[in-house]
Amino acid sequence: MKEPGLFAIYEGIAVPDSASAGTPFFAVRPVAEHSTYFVGKDASARACLLIATANEFGRKPPPIRLESLDAQFELACVIKDPTGKVREGLFTVVRCRSLEAETIRYFLSVCRIIMRHLGNAPSRASIAEAVRRIASIFQSIKKPPVRSLNGLFGELFMILQSRSSTRAVAAWRIDQASRYDFASGDVRIDVKSSAVRIRKHTFSYDQCNPPPGTEAVVASIMVERIPSGISLDSLIGSIEERIAGVEDLVLKLHQVVASTLGSSLSESLQVSFDPRLAATSLEFFDLREIPALRGPLPPSVSDVRFTVDMSGLVPMDKEALIDRNPHFWDLVPDE
Repeated sequence: MKEPGLFAIYEGIAVPDSASAGTPFFAVRPVAEHSTYFVGKDASARACLLIATANEFGRKPPPIRLESLDAQFELACVIKDPTGKVREGLFTVVRCRSLEAETIRYFLSVCRIIMRHLGNAPSRASIAEAVRRIASIFQSIKKPPVRSLNGLFGELFMILQSRSSTRAVAAWRIDQASRYDFASGDVRIDVKSSAVRIRKHTFSYDQCNPPPGTEAVVASIMVERIPSGISLDSLIGSIEERIAGVEDLVLKLHQVVASTLGSSLSESLQVSFDPRLAATSLEFFDLREIPALRGPLPPSVSDVRFTVDMSGLVPMDKEALIDRNPHFWDLVPDE
C-alpha cells in the first residue's frame, strides 16, 4: 500500500483544543519510516512539521518569522497523537501560516524533501540549515515574479528532456541575473520560449558575445498552453523522480522555481502546456552565428538588448554539438 502524502496526513488531523496551560499544543500524526518527524495542526488549523530535537549544548538558532512561514527551534511542546495519547517533548516546529490549500500542499511537499535530506537523526546545525532553505523558498513566493511562466516551462522541459536531468539541474542557474540558463564546464545554453509559433527571441548583447573558450548555444522552443497538456506541477514532479537520489538538487529545483515565479507560484503550478509541440520544436543555434550586435560597445553603453527573427536559420545537429564539447551530451535530449 502506497504511503499517504503529507497533505493527506494533514487533512486527516482534527484541529486540536487550544487549552494547554500556555504550552504550544499540536495534534500530530507520525510520518511512516521517519520516526523523528510529525505532521501537525495547531489550534488555528495551520500545517506544521515537527522534528523531534535533542537539547544540544550551546545556543539554539533564533526563531524565523515570515509572512507565510515561521519556525521555532527546540521548542517545548505538547503533542497529541491519533490514539489520544498526550506527551511533552522538545521539537523544532516549522509552520505554514497560510490556510490556502495549494500553499499548504506546496509547503508539505517541500517538507517531504527536507525529511529525506536530513534523515532520522539530524543535528542542530543540519536542521537549522534545512529550515533556512524552506524559509528562503517561502520568502520568494511573496515577491513578484521575475521571469515569465512560458520561459520557466521551457527551461524545465529541457531539463526533463535532457539525457541527465541530474546534470542539467546541477548546471541550472541559481541567480536570476545569470547570463545563461545552463552552464557546465565550457558549455553555455540559454533557453528561449516563443508562444507565437515564430522563432523570434530577445537576447542581451552579453549572451551573443560569450566568453572566449566557451561553446554557447540558444535552445529555441515553441510553447502553447492547453487544458489537457502537462502542468507545471506535473513537470516538476517528473523531474523530481529523475533526480530523487540527490536531495540537494531537488531542493535547488524548488528554490529556483519559487524564486522565478514568486507570488504567482500557486496559480502557475496548475497551468498546462502542450508537450508534443515543445518536444518537436526544440532546436539549438550557435549564439556566435545568429544575427546580433558584435564587437565592443561604446564605454557609456550597457544592458543592450535586441530581438532576432531566427526563422531562416538552420539549427545545429545535436551530434555536432556533442562533437564540439562532450558536456553537451548530458544537457541535450537523447534522439
